[in-house]
Amino acid sequence: MSLILCKIHNSLEESVIDLSQKFPCLSELTIDHCEDLIQLPSSISRMQSLKSLSITNCHNLEKLPPYLGNLKSLQILRLSACPSLKMLPPCTSDLASLKFLDISQCVNLKALPEGIGKLSRLEKIDMRECLLVKLPYSAASLKSLRAVICDEDVSWLWKDLKKVNLDVQVAEKCFNLDWLDDC
Repeated sequence: MSLILCKIHNSLEESVIDLSQKFPCLSELTIDHCEDLIQLPSSISRMQSLKSLSITNCHNLEKLPPYLGNLKSLQILRLSACPSLKMLPPCTSDLASLKFLDISQCVNLKALPEGIGKLSRLEKIDMRECLLVKLPYSAASLKSLRAVICDEDVSWLWKDLKKVNLDVQVAEKCFNLDWLDDC
């Protein structure tokens, strides 16, 4: 299910709709460019079949549900271009099936959850334009992590982990308008 360029208002609040009951078998949820989305409803945390949750370009999103870690089937968590998001809830480290975490362009996100090392299946993190100041100690325990995409000023944090099979890819800064030719 995709919600793109929608005015959410309070339509996702639990008093209005319980997403887990309305969509019990939903495997993918995409919310993009929903400017008035400030907080994800907690009922999302009960959507046990959800494998992909993509929240992108929601510039006012400030908060994720406190029980997001209940999504045991979630493999992809994309929170790209949500500049008002300041933290991931600690329970993010309970997402046992998570393989890909995208926090790119979350410019106010300053840290990863302390328990991130518990994400034993996490293979890739995209954190371009994310200004982390430190990594939690548990990051060294990310056994399956093979790729991190980040800016140069953050790359040393990952390189200091000295993980053997970790590919730290420094994102190129692109300041031209060539991409407009593709339109």
